Amino acid sequence: MEKIDDPIKAYIGEGTILKGSLSFSGTVRVDGKIEEGRVDTDGTLIIGETGHLIGEIFAGTVVCMGHVEGPIVASKQVEIHSKGKVVGNIKSPALSIELGGVLTGLAT
Repeated sequence: MEKIDDPIKAYIGEGTILKGSLSFSGTVRVDGKIEEGRVDTDGTLIIGETGHLIGEIFAGTVVCMGHVEGPIVASKQVEIHSKGKVVGNIKSPALSIELGGVLTGLAT
């Protein structure tokens, strides 16, 4: 898996719930919950182990160590780590799933 060298510009901490859209550049880490949302970025979205995102993701790179429910469109890559779970379709030129990671959906 590719190492993310970009410093994290924003952090949504555990116990935080966000409803709505999130747009950013650079790298954002989510350890809280995004409900009924949409994420738009050309940067990197990291879903931490306690992170839970329900909605659509349009990003450059998505790193999932937590739980995503919804479609992912990534222009660079998607990584599902060993404790990560994605329920939804993925469209990306590169997809990696570690042993233990789960994808319930289609990958194209």
